Amino acid sequence: MPTPPPRSASARDRRRDIEGLRAVAVLAVLLYHLRVPGVSGGFAGVDVFFVISGFLITGLLLREVERTGRVSQRDFYARRARRLLPAALVVVAATFAASWLVLSPTTRPDLVADVLGSTFYVVNWVLAARSVDYLAEGSGVSPLQHYWSLAVEEQFYLLWPLLVLLGLVLAARSRYAPRTALLALLATLTAASFVWSVVATAQSPATAYFVTPTRLWELGAGALLAFAVPALRGWPAAAAHVTALVGIGLVVVTVVAVDTSTPWPGSAALLPVLGSVLVIAAGSTGHPTVVSRALGLAPMVVVGGLSYSIYLVHWPLLVLLEEQRGALGPLGLALVGLGTVAIAALLRVLVEDPVRFSTGLSARPGRSLLAAGTAMAVVAGAAGLAWATRPTLGETTTAGPAALVADPWDWRWELVEDPRSAYDTEGPLQPDPSLAREDVPSYYEDGCQVRDGVDVPDPGCVYGERDADTVVALWGDSKLGQYASALDEIARRESWRLDYYLKSACSPTVSGAAAEDCNAFGRATVEQLLDDPPHLVIIGSGGFEEPEQEGMVEGARTLTDAGIDVVVVDDNPHPGHAAYECAAEHPSDLLTCEQPPQSVDGRPFLELVHEETGAPVIDLNPWICPEEDTCPVALGGQLVYRQGSHLTDTYARSLTPFLYRGLSELGFTEASVRDIAIGDVPARPEGDR
Repeated sequence: MPTPPPRSASARDRRRDIEGLRAVAVLAVLLYHLRVPGVSGGFAGVDVFFVISGFLITGLLLREVERTGRVSQRDFYARRARRLLPAALVVVAATFAASWLVLSPTTRPDLVADVLGSTFYVVNWVLAARSVDYLAEGSGVSPLQHYWSLAVEEQFYLLWPLLVLLGLVLAARSRYAPRTALLALLATLTAASFVWSVVATAQSPATAYFVTPTRLWELGAGALLAFAVPALRGWPAAAAHVTALVGIGLVVVTVVAVDTSTPWPGSAALLPVLGSVLVIAAGSTGHPTVVSRALGLAPMVVVGGLSYSIYLVHWPLLVLLEEQRGALGPLGLALVGLGTVAIAALLRVLVEDPVRFSTGLSARPGRSLLAAGTAMAVVAGAAGLAWATRPTLGETTTAGPAALVADPWDWRWELVEDPRSAYDTEGPLQPDPSLAREDVPSYYEDGCQVRDGVDVPDPGCVYGERDADTVVALWGDSKLGQYASALDEIARRESWRLDYYLKSACSPTVSGAAAEDCNAFGRATVEQLLDDPPHLVIIGSGGFEEPEQEGMVEGARTLTDAGIDVVVVDDNPHPGHAAYECAAEHPSDLLTCEQPPQSVDGRPFLELVHEETGAPVIDLNPWICPEEDTCPVALGGQLVYRQGSHLTDTYARSLTPFLYRGLSELGFTEASVRDIAIGDVPARPEGDR
């Protein structure tokens, strides 16, 4: 994220080559997001900005320490607030308002979280958490996603002055000079961050991209360079020329040769970071070079001066326009680019500069900080108000699948003659479509949906009656887990202990899965089940790759050969689209959202298990998609689907008596079919409402 430069400064303080380097960085980011061919690594422009910011801020602090022997925290943060907050908060507020009108209501929970995260400079952590959140499947691109880099910088700005103070304290208590103590602290922090970045990028690239510890070293590299400026002034002109050419070459190579398949940041980010350091270092020698002259050309300096506003504006403008009009072609993208520059210029003239150079604010740092806090509170308050007025899950008061039952008092439930009569044509629905992605079983929050990379079950994932003599195990993926609330209620009524062996995107297999942790998890599950045999194992899956079929059969057969009963819960159809988003966009015409169902991915896998092992199958699909040609989005006043083909927890809870009867018909429950009524639906726990 570019830090805006001062408007008025001496030639010594305002370096035109750095302004030009800002221009290179922001143009790389802009052209990359506008999908211009040849800039596949344009996202690395952010890394260039980090180096520039680390260099400039550290130089400012060092000069203050050398001049006064201390650092004024109040003055430092007041300057940061005047420079960064006005434009940033205006764009956040405008993006919030526009997104509320333009984007689907289903995105509003994420939007509010992003507004709050951007306002308080923690949105990088919000995005990191979302990047590994299985329940975030189906989340759209955030119009405020680019604020992650601003958050990283602000966290650096909070940390670095405190480290300077620590260095001064250490220097005062030792024989080291303040500059030496500061350099040692910074070098240690930078090295640790780099190591962390390399390790985290290899282990968890999704989170490593956003989190602060993996990025601090890039700011640290620029900061370390600031310490070297006095030594650089003695370099010969030839060395400056070579250094500048190598540096800009590394930046250009990164922009044109790297792409999103490159793990980032990690060690690969050394290319733009080292390149930026070399360019700035060459300019610090005092010798003009070919590179510094090119970067110092008037157009480059102008774009560099607008780089902060360009960065802030371009992404929400692009995201919201494409949300409205679909993917833009070359002409549309070019207009977005031109519009970005025009809006950025207005933002600087009307917002940035008037606040930054206000004599009333600059003369009184406390007033700057008060104004900044007030502005942040206003934006956060608007987001908080929107959050407070959002719909809630509440208690279920609608019929759901019960609306399909011809005679609820009959011992065998049959479909009504015309199932379509139970299909909803308009809202309101339970849950509200904007809450669909939140309407999930509580075992997710408990951490009992085992994540990618983990290959052993969690022995603490026990539900129902923990001390019960009868033990039932669930083995599968989230498509079986969607019935967790129903099965937990059945377990309580039947006095079962319910053990969960559920893992994201992993079928109940012991071999054949592309992800080896799925196979290892399956083998560990079977081993545990054989060591302490349950009375019943219920399996289910959304189906994945054909090689897994043999492993699924092997796992189930191992259990049945050991005398353990196995029951298969059939997979349900995929609606063919994001049904909950369609329901949010067409609340008065829900039938518009009907589409022919896609294939039931898990069914062939589960049918093979049934055929090879004799494990009986419970098929709930007549109560989910009773007609073969289309599947309803909403039925009996309830929204059927959340992400993908997963059922909302509201609808899955309402299927409890149907699943209960299925188990009863197979002889696995104490309750007889006649004992199970259509209204035996569990209430939502108070904390989940």
